[in-house]
Amino acid sequence: MINLQSIVLLFVSYFVIPRLTFLPKSLHSLLIIFGPFLLPKVLNLFNTQRATSRSVPVRPTPPKVQRALNLLFVSTLAWLILTLPRFAPENIFLKAQSRWQIAPDVLFTRLRLLRPLMEVDEVLREKFNGSVTNKLIYLTYGPDTLINCIWCASSAGNDALNYFLYSVPKIATPHIFHFAVLGLTTSSMVGTEGSRFRMHATIVGLALLAVELWFLGTYDLSTHKKAKQLHDIDFVYWRVRFLRYVSFAAADAGLGFVLWLTSTNRWLATPPSIAERLEATTGQAEENQHKLRALGLLTNSINRDAALRGFREEYWRTEAQVMAETVQEEDVMAQINNALGKMDMRGLEGRVSEVADGILSGIDGLRASQILSESGNLQAPQ
Repeated sequence: MINLQSIVLLFVSYFVIPRLTFLPKSLHSLLIIFGPFLLPKVLNLFNTQRATSRSVPVRPTPPKVQRALNLLFVSTLAWLILTLPRFAPENIFLKAQSRWQIAPDVLFTRLRLLRPLMEVDEVLREKFNGSVTNKLIYLTYGPDTLINCIWCASSAGNDALNYFLYSVPKIATPHIFHFAVLGLTTSSMVGTEGSRFRMHATIVGLALLAVELWFLGTYDLSTHKKAKQLHDIDFVYWRVRFLRYVSFAAADAGLGFVLWLTSTNRWLATPPSIAERLEATTGQAEENQHKLRALGLLTNSINRDAALRGFREEYWRTEAQVMAETVQEEDVMAQINNALGKMDMRGLEGRVSEVADGILSGIDGLRASQILSESGNLQAPQ
């Protein structure tokens, strides 16, 4: 049967996934092959869990989870702000609108026309004049790594590996902050609602770090040599930086959404066990019993004390007098008559008769069962 869900799945499987060309080729191929089969199963699993959760009443967000959601909201907003070009290191090739093959002197001459050159620019000029490979390293690992690494350039020919190793701590630093956010929002301070996803959040954080290190560690610098125009250049450092913070924001937003769904019993909610329900019912019954005992003691104390009994009688006399005076007012009488006029007396009589019939039928059933039990007891001695 064709429904809206089937149409959406077909659209995602055969129109959206094939156009995700920015993904690695191997991952893109796997999504194209297995996506149409996996998406319905994932959606059915989600619907099954959601149907199970419907048996548990929805509750407000717990205060501890609310604090975790606030932290995730702030972190998501911070990661998205960091994706803005204003907070990224300057890309002099984009600034000067120049190809990477351009002569360094010409590049920095163009840059001087746009802004005053700084000491860092002079260091970059020397690096670019020293080796063409430094331009490729600049595009892959960023300007800070190229400028500040004093031991990366070697005669062994493994400059790219040295620059990668130098950049690993800088790559890991934002991931450590992301781990801190994930750890706080899934710690025991949030309660079981957050700690149940601690392992999942850790796996996601480690996966993001591993993917970034794997991509930069295996990236071939010679790929840049194929770029003949400015728009063909793969600015790896800036692209990875942008995707890193977008991934952080997506992970935090996803975790926050899952925390909200599960903490409010909208998803993955499990009904309380019989033992828990019995314990809760017993506790409620004991609490009601204590309240009734306290009310009985208070009533006995009032009845035995003449002064308190007088206060109580005076209160009810005053209450009756005030209510009688209130009912006699014209506005109140008009509202009462209006309400009585709108009432369906026949329907009310029918409902009352149904309730009365139900009570009488229950009494008759009890009486019949009692008669049967008595007759059985009389026939037993015979």
